[in-house]
Amino acid sequence: MDALRPGPCVTGLRIAELRDFCVTHPNALPDMMPFTLGLAGQRVLLVGWDSAALAYLEEQGAAVRCIAGPASAEDLAGVGLCLARAGDDVTRAAAGAAGVLVGMLPDAVPRQGRDDATRAAADAAGVLVSTLPDAAPRRGGRASLVGCGPGAVEMLTVRAVQVIRDADVVLHDKLVGPGVLDLVRPGARRVDVGKRCGRHVMSQAAINALIVREARAGLHVVRLKGGDPFVFGRGGEELESLRAAGVPTEVVPGITAALATAARLGIPLTHRGASRSLHLITAHGADDRLPEHDWVALARAGGTLAVYMGVRTLPLLAARLLGAGMAADTPAIAVENATLAGERRVLGTLGGIAANVAEAGVTGPTLVLIGAVVAMADVGAVVDAVRAA
Repeated sequence: MDALRPGPCVTGLRIAELRDFCVTHPNALPDMMPFTLGLAGQRVLLVGWDSAALAYLEEQGAAVRCIAGPASAEDLAGVGLCLARAGDDVTRAAAGAAGVLVGMLPDAVPRQGRDDATRAAADAAGVLVSTLPDAAPRRGGRASLVGCGPGAVEMLTVRAVQVIRDADVVLHDKLVGPGVLDLVRPGARRVDVGKRCGRHVMSQAAINALIVREARAGLHVVRLKGGDPFVFGRGGEELESLRAAGVPTEVVPGITAALATAARLGIPLTHRGASRSLHLITAHGADDRLPEHDWVALARAGGTLAVYMGVRTLPLLAARLLGAGMAADTPAIAVENATLAGERRVLGTLGGIAANVAEAGVTGPTLVLIGAVVAMADVGAVVDAVRAA
């Protein structure tokens, strides 16, 4: 290790060498400050978004993967260095358990000569701080909120394909299919913000701030969302944030799950004599519980119900509709992963659809259609269906 110490500054340390040295010489590291790591070809996990850190790591030739965080043991597999926000104790603990060298980034990137509070807090926490010169705002930044439909790449609109290919940064959910992400041009950054029912690794407020920050840096930021941005996609919240920040924004609609699923099964969502209305409702509230809809009004409407995010609360939803007067023999169908290779359809009636879904072990993104028009489904196309007795 002494050969790596030509003077007061150590340069080009390999990550494994530094990790081994820290283990065998726990009190020696302060004597060798400052030092630099040889990052070329090294696998680095960047937890939490930091544009300056990412740009530096890529410039040094590191193989960088960005996640919203906190990191899990699976995220850390094969990683040499993990960089996370100060205070991210979950990531720090996971990295320690996995034997991965971890560095902590301050919550705010310190700017030269002005962020003394961050410098003092980082020093107190034992976090290495580097200062960056203030950068002038770049012009031309903009954002696009893009609906990518139910998942299959062929369900994208032409405009969605154009916008995705033009992006500098793409923020995407778990529901975005890999074929869609293949459209992202080489060199553009892809960030998995990991939003899925029951598991949000980045809060909506953090996503809003990230979109604004990257757009203000002069980049074209594309927020990719399953289905349509404005149908239970929280696109309205992102648009409000972008408008407040003065960021030019385009909204590209997508085919929402209700339309794609109905077309796939040959179900007309409205049909003369059977359904004169269509109601899109969510079965997943902000508190992870079934929202309190006007069940009596929905039962009396006699139209088609399209229920989003309803697997967990389907038994209670069915009970609410039955209690409001909807007939137990009303046709119903649940479709998991609509349009994708793993699509499954579960047939039944309002009185039995919850039990059928449970029996089928449905866990993926699922849309439930309830109404007389469901009886018009192309049953011959239904594969792996559980039919009510």
